[in-house]
Formats: sequence, structure tokens, C-alpha cells
Amino acid sequence: MVRPLIVEIHSVFTINELEQPSSPSVKKSEEKGIVVVHELKCKLYVKPSDPADRDAWKERGMGQLYIKCKEGVDKGTKESKPTIVVRNDVGKLLLNALLYPGIKTNLQKNSVVAIFHSLGDNDGNDGGNNSVVARTFLIRTKTEEDRNKLATAIQEYAPAS
Repeated sequence: MVRPLIVEIHSVFTINELEQPSSPSVKKSEEKGIVVVHELKCKLYVKPSDPADRDAWKERGMGQLYIKCKEGVDKGTKESKPTIVVRNDVGKLLLNALLYPGIKTNLQKNSVVAIFHSLGDNDGNDGGNNSVVARTFLIRTKTEEDRNKLATAIQEYAPAS
């Protein structure tokens, strides 16, 4: 003889009540003594160093751009160490470079083009990832107003010659 199986259900969970895995987005962390003076969402492109690809821009990705300076130091000085940083949504570093005296910005439609000194790519181009190289970057913004604010911030916080 087969006996029926009786199962008691003590609690019922809905899908929303179950613990969901955390999202891959990165938590914003504050650095002591560092202040963010400008921030915006952008798309970053780099001009390849290969002479055959001179006209093409290589996309680095979408991310959040920050211009950071040391707290309590006058803007436009070398001591303020103004740095431009772009990170994607999961925290990968796309650009990390110091602003330098005499930096030139070229304004195009909704974008700023400038030369930044950054580490070479991890794929072995531009001397590997231990050497600093000057590369041309294009920072595309959503609006012309964002572009103008970014260009002004770069010039305002870059150290004087």
C-alpha cells in the first residue's frame, strides 16, 4: 500500500523577498584629502598610435569622468595635483592622468579632444603597461553645454605654467 506524502509549507516567499545578488556597479568611495571638482557621464575614445589607423578613433567605453584635486590647496597649482579620471560602471579605469601646464583642448561637436599622459595599454601597445605615453583622447559628452563646462574645468584646474 502506498501512503500519501504530506508536506507542510511554513512560509511562502515571493521572488522579491528572495535575496538578490548584488549588482556589478561599484560603490563610490571617498578619498581623504581629495575633492571632486567636476563630474559628468561621457564616452571615451583614443586615437591609435598605429600610423595605418590615423583617422580612426578606438572606443574605450562609457563611464563617469571626475576631475579631482587635493583639498585645501589653491586651484591651478602643481600642488593641487589635478587629475582626470574616467571609470566605467563596474569600476574599470579607462583614463587616469594628471592635468599639466599648457594643456590644449580642441572643442568639437559635443566633445573635447586633448592629449593626456597615461599608462600604455595592457595589450602591449605603446610600450606595455609600465610606461607613460602621450595619447590623444576624445571625450564625448551628452550636450554642448556639458562639453563647454568640461573644457572650462580642464583649463581652470590645470596648473599655471
